[in-house]
Amino acid sequence: MKVMLVAGEASADKHAARVIEAIRRREPDAEFFGLGGPAMQAAGMQCHFSMQELDILRIKDALQRLIDLKKPDLLIPVDSPDFNMRLMPYAKARGVKVLYYIAPQAWAWRPGRASQLAQMTDGLAVIFPFEEEFFRSHGVNAHYVGHPFMENPPELVQLSWPPKRVALLPGSRRQELSRMLEDMLAAKRILDKRHPWLKWYLPLAPGLDRQVFDHIADDNIEIVGELPEVDLSLTKSGTVSFEMALRGVPEVICYRTSNLNYRLAKRFVKMEHIGMPNIILGRTVVPELIQHDLTPLNLADRLTEFMNDSIKYMQVRTAFEELRAKLGNLKASEGVAAWAQAILTS
Repeated sequence: MKVMLVAGEASADKHAARVIEAIRRREPDAEFFGLGGPAMQAAGMQCHFSMQELDILRIKDALQRLIDLKKPDLLIPVDSPDFNMRLMPYAKARGVKVLYYIAPQAWAWRPGRASQLAQMTDGLAVIFPFEEEFFRSHGVNAHYVGHPFMENPPELVQLSWPPKRVALLPGSRRQELSRMLEDMLAAKRILDKRHPWLKWYLPLAPGLDRQVFDHIADDNIEIVGELPEVDLSLTKSGTVSFEMALRGVPEVICYRTSNLNYRLAKRFVKMEHIGMPNIILGRTVVPELIQHDLTPLNLADRLTEFMNDSIKYMQVRTAFEELRAKLGNLKASEGVAAWAQAILTS
Protein backbone atom coordinates (compact mmCIF):
# COMPACT_ATOMS: atom_id res chain seq x y z
CA MET A 1 0.00 0.00 0.00
CA LYS A 2 1.43 3.35 -1.07
CA VAL A 3 -0.17 6.30 0.73
CA MET A 4 0.49 9.94 -0.06
CA LEU A 5 -0.46 12.49 2.59
CA VAL A 6 -0.58 16.27 2.35
CA ALA A 7 -0.71 18.46 5.46
CA GLY A 8 0.07 22.16 5.31
CA GLU A 9 -0.34 23.34 8.91
CA ALA A 10 1.04 22.35 12.31
CA SER A 11 -2.30 21.00 13.56
CA ALA A 12 -2.80 18.96 10.38
CA ASP A 13 0.73 17.59 10.76
CA LYS A 14 -0.18 16.17 14.18
CA HIS A 15 -3.52 14.76 13.03
CA ALA A 16 -1.94 13.18 9.94
CA ALA A 17 0.84 11.64 12.04
CA ARG A 18 -1.75 9.75 14.08
CA VAL A 19 -3.35 8.51 10.86
CA ILE A 20 0.02 7.21 9.65
CA GLU A 21 0.52 5.34 12.92
CA ALA A 22 -3.00 3.89 12.78
CA ILE A 23 -2.61 2.71 9.17
CA ARG A 24 0.79 1.18 9.95
CA ARG A 25 -0.76 -0.88 12.74
CA ARG A 26 -3.10 -2.36 10.13
CA GLU A 27 -0.67 -2.41 7.21
CA PRO A 28 2.90 -2.73 8.54
CA ASP A 29 4.39 -2.65 5.04
CA ALA A 30 2.60 0.51 3.95
CA GLU A 31 4.74 3.25 2.40
CA PHE A 32 4.04 6.88 3.30
CA PHE A 33 5.25 9.96 1.47
CA GLY A 34 4.16 13.50 0.64
CA LEU A 35 4.12 16.94 2.24
CA GLY A 36 4.12 17.41 5.99
CA GLY A 37 5.97 18.41 9.10
CA PRO A 38 8.04 16.98 11.95
CA ALA A 39 5.25 14.88 13.46
CA MET A 40 4.60 13.08 10.17
CA GLN A 41 8.31 12.51 9.67
CA ALA A 42 8.59 11.07 13.18
CA ALA A 43 5.67 8.75 12.36
CA GLY A 44 7.64 7.36 9.43
CA MET A 45 6.58 9.41 6.42
CA GLN A 46 9.10 10.42 3.78
CA CYS A 47 8.58 14.18 3.51
CA HIS A 48 9.44 15.23 -0.01
CA PHE A 49 8.33 18.75 0.85
CA SER A 50 8.09 20.69 4.09
CA MET A 51 5.08 22.67 5.29
CA GLN A 52 7.32 25.74 5.27
CA GLU A 53 7.47 25.42 1.48
CA LEU A 54 3.72 25.74 1.03
CA ASP A 55 3.66 28.14 -1.88
CA ILE A 56 0.36 26.95 -3.34
CA LEU A 57 1.13 27.14 -7.04
CA ARG A 58 4.73 25.94 -6.91
CA ILE A 59 4.11 23.08 -4.50
CA LYS A 60 0.94 22.03 -6.35
CA ASP A 61 2.98 21.43 -9.49
CA ALA A 62 5.64 19.57 -7.51
CA LEU A 63 3.07 17.34 -5.80
CA GLN A 64 1.44 16.58 -9.13
CA ARG A 65 4.81 15.41 -10.40
CA LEU A 66 5.21 13.32 -7.25
CA ILE A 67 1.86 11.64 -7.95
CA ASP A 68 3.03 10.79 -11.47
CA LEU A 69 6.38 9.51 -10.20
CA LYS A 70 5.32 7.49 -7.14
CA LYS A 71 1.83 6.44 -8.31
CA PRO A 72 0.20 6.23 -4.85
CA ASP A 73 -2.72 3.92 -4.20
CA LEU A 74 -4.35 6.46 -1.93
CA LEU A 75 -4.13 10.21 -1.35
CA ILE A 76 -5.09 11.51 2.10
CA PRO A 77 -5.19 15.32 2.07
CA VAL A 78 -5.69 16.87 5.51
CA ASP A 79 -7.61 20.15 5.93
CA SER A 80 -6.25 23.17 3.92
CA PRO A 81 -9.06 23.18 1.32
CA ASP A 82 -7.71 26.11 -0.71
CA PHE A 83 -4.65 24.00 -1.45
CA ASN A 84 -5.93 20.43 -1.38
CA MET A 85 -8.98 21.04 -3.56
CA ARG A 86 -6.56 21.98 -6.34
CA LEU A 87 -4.66 18.71 -5.94
CA MET A 88 -7.43 16.15 -5.49
CA PRO A 89 -8.91 16.36 -9.02
CA TYR A 90 -5.46 15.71 -10.47
CA ALA A 91 -5.08 12.58 -8.35
CA LYS A 92 -8.58 11.32 -9.16
CA ALA A 93 -7.99 11.77 -12.89
CA ARG A 94 -5.00 9.42 -12.59
CA GLY A 95 -6.89 6.68 -10.81
CA VAL A 96 -5.69 7.51 -7.30
CA LYS A 97 -8.24 6.95 -4.55
CA VAL A 98 -8.83 10.09 -2.45
CA LEU A 99 -9.85 10.12 1.21
CA TYR A 100 -10.11 13.71 2.40
CA TYR A 101 -9.68 14.18 6.17
CA ILE A 102 -11.13 17.30 7.88
CA ALA A 103 -13.68 18.98 5.66
CA PRO A 104 -13.86 22.62 4.61
CA GLN A 105 -16.56 24.56 6.44
CA ALA A 106 -18.84 24.60 3.42
CA TRP A 107 -21.83 24.55 5.77
CA ALA A 108 -20.84 28.08 6.84
CA TRP A 109 -19.86 29.60 3.52
CA ARG A 110 -19.04 28.61 -0.07
CA PRO A 111 -21.52 25.69 -0.04
CA GLY A 112 -20.64 24.97 -3.66
CA ARG A 113 -17.51 23.29 -2.36
CA ALA A 114 -19.64 20.45 -1.03
CA SER A 115 -20.84 19.44 -4.49
CA GLN A 116 -17.30 19.74 -5.82
CA LEU A 117 -16.08 17.31 -3.16
CA ALA A 118 -18.56 14.72 -4.40
CA GLN A 119 -16.66 14.67 -7.70
CA MET A 120 -13.09 14.71 -6.38
CA THR A 121 -13.16 12.32 -3.40
CA ASP A 122 -13.91 8.69 -2.68
CA GLY A 123 -14.59 9.56 0.93
CA LEU A 124 -14.74 12.55 3.25
CA ALA A 125 -13.84 11.94 6.90
CA VAL A 126 -15.57 14.70 8.87
CA ILE A 127 -14.79 15.67 12.47
CA PHE A 128 -18.05 17.26 13.63
CA PRO A 129 -21.23 15.16 13.91
CA PHE A 130 -23.50 17.59 12.04
CA GLU A 131 -21.17 17.68 9.03
CA GLU A 132 -22.01 14.13 7.95
CA GLU A 133 -25.63 14.90 7.10
CA PHE A 134 -24.74 18.21 5.44
CA PHE A 135 -22.18 16.74 3.06
CA ARG A 136 -24.24 13.65 2.32
CA SER A 137 -27.10 15.92 1.26
CA HIS A 138 -24.71 17.23 -1.42
CA GLY A 139 -23.82 13.77 -2.68
CA VAL A 140 -20.56 13.36 -0.78
CA ASN A 141 -19.63 9.98 0.72
CA ALA A 142 -19.09 11.50 4.17
CA HIS A 143 -18.75 9.79 7.55
CA TYR A 144 -18.16 11.17 11.02
CA VAL A 145 -14.96 9.56 12.30
CA GLY A 146 -14.68 11.48 15.57
CA HIS A 147 -12.78 14.61 16.46
CA PRO A 148 -8.97 14.35 16.71
CA PHE A 149 -8.98 16.27 20.00
CA MET A 150 -11.02 13.44 21.53
CA GLU A 151 -8.28 10.89 20.91
CA ASN A 152 -6.57 12.35 23.95
CA PRO A 153 -9.27 14.63 25.34
CA PRO A 154 -8.33 17.40 27.74
CA GLU A 155 -9.40 16.86 31.32
CA LEU A 156 -12.31 18.89 32.59
CA VAL A 157 -11.08 21.80 34.68
CA GLN A 158 -11.96 21.84 38.37
CA LEU A 159 -13.88 25.11 38.45
CA SER A 160 -13.95 27.28 41.56
CA TRP A 161 -16.76 29.51 42.77
CA PRO A 162 -16.63 32.42 42.76
CA PRO A 163 -14.36 32.41 39.69
CA LYS A 164 -10.84 33.61 40.42
CA ARG A 165 -8.72 32.62 37.42
CA VAL A 166 -9.29 34.16 33.98
CA ALA A 167 -7.57 33.45 30.67
CA LEU A 168 -7.00 35.99 27.91
CA LEU A 169 -6.90 34.13 24.59
CA PRO A 170 -6.61 36.69 21.77
CA GLY A 171 -5.27 34.29 19.12
CA SER A 172 -1.95 32.92 17.99
CA ARG A 173 -1.14 35.16 15.02
CA ARG A 174 0.22 38.69 15.16
CA GLN A 175 -2.67 40.03 13.10
CA GLU A 176 -5.16 38.51 15.54
CA LEU A 177 -3.28 39.98 18.48
CA SER A 178 -3.42 43.44 16.95
CA ARG A 179 -7.20 43.19 16.60
CA MET A 180 -8.09 41.51 19.87
CA LEU A 181 -5.55 41.98 22.64
CA GLU A 182 -5.98 45.67 23.45
CA ASP A 183 -9.74 45.33 23.91
CA MET A 184 -9.19 42.32 26.16
CA LEU A 185 -6.65 44.24 28.24
CA ALA A 186 -9.05 47.16 28.54
CA ALA A 187 -11.80 44.77 29.64
CA LYS A 188 -9.41 43.36 32.23
CA ARG A 189 -8.85 46.82 33.70
CA ILE A 190 -12.61 47.29 34.03
CA LEU A 191 -12.99 43.90 35.69
CA ASP A 192 -10.09 44.51 38.07
CA LYS A 193 -12.05 47.42 39.51
CA ARG A 194 -15.17 45.29 39.90
CA HIS A 195 -13.45 42.11 41.09
CA PRO A 196 -9.93 42.92 42.36
CA TRP A 197 -9.25 39.32 43.43
CA LEU A 198 -9.09 38.03 39.86
CA LYS A 199 -5.87 36.43 38.61
CA TRP A 200 -5.17 36.68 34.88
CA TYR A 201 -3.25 34.41 32.51
CA LEU A 202 -2.04 35.10 28.98
CA PRO A 203 -0.46 32.11 27.19
CA LEU A 204 2.33 32.62 24.69
CA ALA A 205 1.20 30.71 21.61
CA PRO A 206 3.73 28.49 19.79
CA GLY A 207 5.66 30.46 17.21
CA LEU A 208 5.22 33.80 18.98
CA ASP A 209 8.16 35.59 20.56
CA ARG A 210 7.86 36.74 24.17
CA GLN A 211 8.58 40.27 22.95
CA VAL A 212 5.07 40.61 21.47
CA PHE A 213 3.85 41.06 25.05
CA ASP A 214 6.64 43.35 26.25
CA HIS A 215 4.33 46.37 26.09
CA ILE A 216 2.05 44.90 28.75
CA ALA A 217 2.89 46.70 31.99
CA ASP A 218 0.59 44.79 34.33
CA ASP A 219 1.79 42.83 37.33
CA ASN A 220 -1.52 40.98 37.52
CA ILE A 221 -1.11 39.20 34.17
CA GLU A 222 1.02 36.08 34.18
CA ILE A 223 2.39 35.26 30.74
CA VAL A 224 2.67 31.48 30.57
CA GLY A 225 3.90 28.88 28.12
CA GLU A 226 1.08 26.49 28.95
CA LEU A 227 -2.30 27.61 30.20
CA PRO A 228 -3.08 26.41 33.75
CA GLU A 229 -6.56 25.62 34.99
CA VAL A 230 -8.82 28.67 34.78
CA ASP A 231 -12.42 29.42 35.69
CA LEU A 232 -13.32 31.85 32.88
CA SER A 233 -11.94 32.92 29.53
CA LEU A 234 -12.11 35.75 27.02
CA THR A 235 -11.55 33.74 23.87
CA LYS A 236 -11.05 34.47 20.20
CA SER A 237 -13.41 32.46 18.01
CA GLY A 238 -11.71 29.46 16.45
CA THR A 239 -9.97 26.31 17.59
CA VAL A 240 -9.09 27.76 20.99
CA SER A 241 -12.75 28.46 21.86
CA PHE A 242 -13.52 24.82 21.04
CA GLU A 243 -10.61 23.67 23.21
CA MET A 244 -11.80 25.74 26.16
CA ALA A 245 -15.27 24.24 25.79
CA LEU A 246 -13.78 20.74 25.89
CA ARG A 247 -12.06 21.74 29.13
CA GLY A 248 -15.43 22.86 30.48
CA VAL A 249 -14.46 26.51 30.95
CA PRO A 250 -17.24 29.13 30.59
CA GLU A 251 -16.12 31.73 28.08
CA VAL A 252 -17.00 34.80 26.10
CA ILE A 253 -16.25 34.19 22.42
CA CYS A 254 -15.19 37.19 20.38
CA TYR A 255 -14.04 37.97 16.87
CA ARG A 256 -12.97 40.95 14.81
CA THR A 257 -11.73 41.20 11.23
CA SER A 258 -11.29 44.01 8.72
CA ASN A 259 -14.44 45.94 7.83
CA LEU A 260 -14.22 44.66 4.25
CA ASN A 261 -13.99 41.03 5.34
CA TYR A 262 -16.81 41.56 7.80
CA ARG A 263 -19.11 42.98 5.11
CA LEU A 264 -18.30 40.04 2.85
CA ALA A 265 -18.93 37.58 5.66
CA LYS A 266 -22.28 39.18 6.48
CA ARG A 267 -23.26 38.70 2.86
CA PHE A 268 -22.12 35.13 2.35
CA VAL A 269 -22.02 33.43 5.76
CA LYS A 270 -25.47 32.24 6.75
CA MET A 271 -24.82 31.07 10.30
CA GLU A 272 -26.51 32.08 13.53
CA HIS A 273 -23.31 31.46 15.51
CA ILE A 274 -19.58 31.70 14.89
CA GLY A 275 -18.36 29.81 17.97
CA MET A 276 -18.04 26.06 17.44
CA PRO A 277 -19.45 25.21 20.90
CA ASN A 278 -22.67 27.07 20.05
CA ILE A 279 -22.74 25.61 16.52
CA ILE A 280 -22.39 22.01 17.70
CA LEU A 281 -24.96 22.38 20.47
CA GLY A 282 -27.35 24.26 18.19
CA ARG A 283 -28.08 27.05 20.65
CA THR A 284 -26.46 30.02 22.35
CA VAL A 285 -24.60 28.52 25.30
CA VAL A 286 -21.96 31.23 25.65
CA PRO A 287 -22.10 34.85 24.43
CA GLU A 288 -20.47 35.92 21.17
CA LEU A 289 -19.20 39.46 20.56
CA ILE A 290 -18.45 40.17 16.92
CA GLN A 291 -16.92 43.19 15.19
CA HIS A 292 -18.57 46.42 16.44
CA ASP A 293 -20.09 44.64 19.45
CA LEU A 294 -16.59 43.71 20.57
CA THR A 295 -15.84 46.51 23.03
CA PRO A 296 -14.04 46.43 26.39
CA LEU A 297 -17.24 47.24 28.26
CA ASN A 298 -19.23 44.51 26.52
CA LEU A 299 -16.48 41.99 27.22
CA ALA A 300 -16.41 42.98 30.87
CA ASP A 301 -20.20 42.92 31.19
CA ARG A 302 -20.59 39.48 29.61
CA LEU A 303 -17.92 38.04 31.90
CA THR A 304 -19.50 39.73 34.91
CA GLU A 305 -22.80 37.99 34.11
CA PHE A 306 -21.09 34.66 34.73
CA MET A 307 -19.49 35.93 37.93
CA ASN A 308 -22.80 37.17 39.32
CA ASP A 309 -24.86 34.08 38.53
CA SER A 310 -23.65 30.69 39.76
CA ILE A 311 -26.59 28.92 38.09
CA LYS A 312 -25.79 30.38 34.67
CA TYR A 313 -22.12 29.63 35.23
CA MET A 314 -22.75 25.95 35.95
CA GLN A 315 -25.31 25.66 33.14
CA VAL A 316 -22.48 26.42 30.72
CA ARG A 317 -20.35 23.73 32.33
CA THR A 318 -23.19 21.22 31.96
CA ALA A 319 -23.66 22.21 28.31
CA PHE A 320 -19.96 21.70 27.62
CA GLU A 321 -20.17 18.22 29.12
CA GLU A 322 -23.07 17.63 26.71
CA LEU A 323 -20.80 18.80 23.88
CA ARG A 324 -18.17 16.22 24.83
CA ALA A 325 -20.85 13.53 24.83
CA LYS A 326 -22.02 14.60 21.36
CA LEU A 327 -18.51 14.20 20.00
CA GLY A 328 -18.32 10.70 21.46
CA ASN A 329 -15.32 8.49 22.12
CA LEU A 330 -14.45 7.60 18.52
CA LYS A 331 -10.75 7.69 17.66
CA ALA A 332 -10.59 9.74 14.49
CA SER A 333 -7.25 8.37 13.30
CA GLU A 334 -8.48 4.78 13.67
CA GLY A 335 -11.62 5.67 11.74
CA VAL A 336 -9.58 7.16 8.90
CA ALA A 337 -7.22 4.18 8.89
CA ALA A 338 -10.07 1.66 8.75
CA TRP A 339 -11.71 3.58 5.92
CA ALA A 340 -8.43 3.83 4.01
CA GLN A 341 -7.99 0.08 4.27
CA ALA A 342 -11.58 -0.50 3.14
CA ILE A 343 -11.22 1.81 0.13
CA LEU A 344 -8.14 -0.02 -1.09
CA THR A 345 -9.54 -3.52 -0.57
CA SER A 346 -13.02 -2.91 -2.00
